Amino acid sequence: MSTGKKEKRKAGRPKKDKELKTNNILRIALKSFAQKGYGGVTINQIAKATGVSDSLLHHHFGGKKELWQKSMQLIGKEIHGELADLFKLIDDLDGLEKLRLYNKKIVQVSAKYPEFQQVVVQEVFSDNPRSAWLIDELLQPIFAPMQNIIAVETAKGRIKDIPAANLTSFIIGSITTLFTRSFQMKKMHGIDSLDPEQIDLHVTLINDLIFNGLLKK
Repeated sequence: MSTGKKEKRKAGRPKKDKELKTNNILRIALKSFAQKGYGGVTINQIAKATGVSDSLLHHHFGGKKELWQKSMQLIGKEIHGELADLFKLIDDLDGLEKLRLYNKKIVQVSAKYPEFQQVVVQEVFSDNPRSAWLIDELLQPIFAPMQNIIAVETAKGRIKDIPAANLTSFIIGSITTLFTRSFQMKKMHGIDSLDPEQIDLHVTLINDLIFNGLLKK
């Protein structure tokens, strides 16, 4: 029998719903930046893509620069969180095994978040405030574990002493290019880079090629 009283909404639910909606807007915005580049995107275009008014986007996110930063921060935080969870599990493993598993995770997150990698590729070619912010705030924390492992294993004499800029660019480039150029891979080689089988194959090949080149004989 109804008492006529309205049931109270559980505490925290509106906030959670708001977070989900905010994150969805940021993911759609990131896709736009990845597809068209920073200069090719307007707040009005993102508003139409998300079904939110221009004024509401400005109110919640600020201008285009802030929206770009927040969309990259969302994915950067998720990637960093996945890496943090990984290193909690592999903390006691041998350094080279850590590097193998780190490379595997970077392949997986590159496939999971291709738009993030596409924006990175667009931005880091030039010296500008966006690229400097991107490197300092997001890329350094993501790639620091790899650089630390390599430094330790190099000091032990287990891997070749290769200049950091050359080695990290080789590893990062070889991992991410398959996904940042997914259309090229499909057009030229007839593969879907984001297919799980292709991702698993890439993990195997990347570690095989990298370690064959890195390890001292």
